[in-house]
Amino acid sequence: MFGKVILTGLAFIAFGLTKLVFNTLVIRRFPPAFLGNLNQLLSLFLLVPLVYAPALGQVISKFASEFVGSDEPHKSQQVFSLSFVLVSAISALSTILVLVFFPHLGGSRVVDRGALFGLAPMLLLYSLYTFFKASYYGFDRIRLYLFNEIISSIVFFAVLAAALIARSTSLAALPFASHGTVFAATAIYHLRDQFRFRAMVAGIAADLHRCAQFFFATVVISMTGPGAFHLGIILTGRLTGDPVVAAYYSVLLYSLQPLNLLPLSLVAVLMPAISRHHGAGQTREGVAVSERAFRPLFLVMTLTWGCGAILGWEVVKVIAGTTSVRLIVAYEIVLFAIYLNLTSAPPSILLNATRHVNVLAWSGATTALAAVGVWYGAIPYWGLLGSAAGFAVLQVGRGVWALVAAHRLLEWRGRVGRGAILTAAAIVTLSALSLTSGRAAFHFAMAAVFLALFTCFHAMDIKEHMVRLVAEIRLYATRGIKPVENLENWR
Repeated sequence: MFGKVILTGLAFIAFGLTKLVFNTLVIRRFPPAFLGNLNQLLSLFLLVPLVYAPALGQVISKFASEFVGSDEPHKSQQVFSLSFVLVSAISALSTILVLVFFPHLGGSRVVDRGALFGLAPMLLLYSLYTFFKASYYGFDRIRLYLFNEIISSIVFFAVLAAALIARSTSLAALPFASHGTVFAATAIYHLRDQFRFRAMVAGIAADLHRCAQFFFATVVISMTGPGAFHLGIILTGRLTGDPVVAAYYSVLLYSLQPLNLLPLSLVAVLMPAISRHHGAGQTREGVAVSERAFRPLFLVMTLTWGCGAILGWEVVKVIAGTTSVRLIVAYEIVLFAIYLNLTSAPPSILLNATRHVNVLAWSGATTALAAVGVWYGAIPYWGLLGSAAGFAVLQVGRGVWALVAAHRLLEWRGRVGRGAILTAAAIVTLSALSLTSGRAAFHFAMAAVFLALFTCFHAMDIKEHMVRLVAEIRLYATRGIKPVENLENWR
């Protein structure tokens, strides 16, 4: 599993850097209001595909692997081809509808025509990007996915550089469309052997019923997760009437997206792995895979949360170009919410890859409604802090729900170690202390103290996981064999 996670991480770094670099450079090169309006428009075109594209992609990631586990690979091709037809047709129709009704959404007042037509293809392209990315994992083509992500990102940065040099607002909207175009074209070539349009629904009626149930549950999850992410940006701009506030909120969110790197890498690898176990009737083995992935993820994410919280002043200065008490407090809230949600990734994907996806759908719907209520109630009065508070309700609620549900339904037993409470207390205390002074030397001193405490509290766990990691690297590098997933056998 190590090799796949590393390849996935590299691919996600390439993609994550596109949004990170775009937001941090554009807000410096162009007026903040331009970036705020652009991100609101981009969120609109990315919000619509979240109704269907991630769900169809997850259908492939789950059922392509499940059919392999049950020794029925031809069904994977049929489901893949049918899903590709659906995502293409829905995307084309949705693009037309959004462009027709766009003036009635108030969008024509916040963007120029060049930016509109530069981002309009993103509805179709982002749909295909989301679908093909999941398909790479369903068919175990991770190396090809990494290659595609790198090539597409290079094109993205080239177009962005041209926009920055020319100071062109119209050209600044094109990097996303160029990335999506290259990625979709390359993915079609990579997965050309899996297309099976003839008789693509023959003999899989019962399986299509299961796929449809999974699809609609995943639609709810997507709309209440990534969908709510973009909705928060849109509501921040609408409810404050200030695109500058939306700009800084979106910069905080997008700049912290690299924290998704390890959790999403694990999710991408765990989904097909657990689905194969589920398809073969080995549910307990799938639970064990999720449990083994939790502890190292918890350690890495807690270390990241601690350093990020203590060095909040410096981080905000880098990502936003300025600092204020309001910005730093909003950053701390968003950082903690992301941390808690991402740490719950293994139990979440376990529920998703088995037969409990509806549990995640209910949790997403409930927490999203609560978040929208907070946004409407708090943003008009608190602005940026209200946006961060609603985001925290959404992320924390989803994370806690997944942990509790996996424990009760599948007897999931992820352990965090005895030092977890002490570590959390140290992070809160040292973060509060670091905010009492604006001196960078003091902040880095507090971070050094935290690193020493973290090492002390988790010394045994760190040593254990490092031994296993080194063992897997040696097996993967020297023997040229696939990594052994059951790390317990390596002791």
